[in-house]
Amino acid sequence: MTEVIRDDIHVRTLASGGELKFPVFYINGAAERPKVYIQANIHGPEIAGIGAIHDLLKLLEAEPIINGSLVIIPSVNPTGLDSKINGMQVGYADLNETEVGNFNRIYKMLVAPSASDDPDAPQKLALDEFVQAHLESDLPTIKAEFRKGLAAALADMQAKNQPYGFSHGQRLASIIQGLSYDADYLIDLHTAGKAVYHLYTFRECLDAVPYFDLAYTLLLEPDSFAGVLDEAFLQPWLHLRDAFAAVGRDIPFDDFDLAAFTPELGSADTLTREDMQHDAQRIMNYLRYKGVIPGEAIQHEGDYVACEHRHYRRYRATTGGLLLWHKHAGDHVRAGETIATILRTYAAEETERPIIAVEDGIMINHVESQVVHEGMGVCSVMTQLQTV
Repeated sequence: MTEVIRDDIHVRTLASGGELKFPVFYINGAAERPKVYIQANIHGPEIAGIGAIHDLLKLLEAEPIINGSLVIIPSVNPTGLDSKINGMQVGYADLNETEVGNFNRIYKMLVAPSASDDPDAPQKLALDEFVQAHLESDLPTIKAEFRKGLAAALADMQAKNQPYGFSHGQRLASIIQGLSYDADYLIDLHTAGKAVYHLYTFRECLDAVPYFDLAYTLLLEPDSFAGVLDEAFLQPWLHLRDAFAAVGRDIPFDDFDLAAFTPELGSADTLTREDMQHDAQRIMNYLRYKGVIPGEAIQHEGDYVACEHRHYRRYRATTGGLLLWHKHAGDHVRAGETIATILRTYAAEETERPIIAVEDGIMINHVESQVVHEGMGVCSVMTQLQTV
């Protein structure tokens, strides 16, 4: 049996004096590395990951050997989970703040091309200075020193903000990045509206797709930062690789042995016992693939496809009304086909308006509510598909 150690981290004090905390589970194996960081439920309605981790912890506890260490958080955002209006889960953003916005856009980039001239600004790790200092260093030294630099950047950001106080989003991001910045592999579990299972990751991590066994992959761009956790974790290392290459030292990214994934476990506000078990086994299979737990990983065979994130098309309502779906998550769509019809119940003319597919693709998710205002996002379609 493997020992699982629990700690509770304070994240917020409410006006009533109530304390919001989330549990963190630590597993320390025979060696410190590889270190795996797994979290779920940064968005309140996205509960499938909580169930997956519930079963994952049982499976890990039963393992006789762990090669490395794990930090696992089943529900990282109690504010989001507790946010309900008229019985509906709405915790994608903090209802008590205007600053936070999307809870998965709160993370900070900890590196910059060069040092800031502003002494009052948080000092990020300067890539040009770091590369010059480590032109002749071996890779283990580079990784160790880079992690120290990331820790220093995070500490400086916290110190610069501390006198003025933290917004909830700043505090939550600071805690999460403090727990995860030095991991080797990061898994951030999500869901999406009414959706099929899919995966966000970088091209450098595509080797893992058959082990997660997720048919649809969205490829994040290394130079496009939106404040998402997988980007905040892996992009600094991608930038480091590129900074070394710019001065003539090529380090294959595989040599860093780092990876980040955001598996989207189907639809929001949905949980079944069967999915909990299957999703936990999905993560276990990846851990076997990386040697964190013993046993042979299954390299599934399937028709895996991907698209660049910039080709992931978001359709929006061109008018207000009621949605009638012609296509659903997982369906192939052809250019010119009707994806949905908006029923305009108060219109004197044009009582129905179609949403027409612009290009071929696969619908990955659509909104849960069939009541839409003009401008609301209604569905997302993978286009310009590539075989993985």
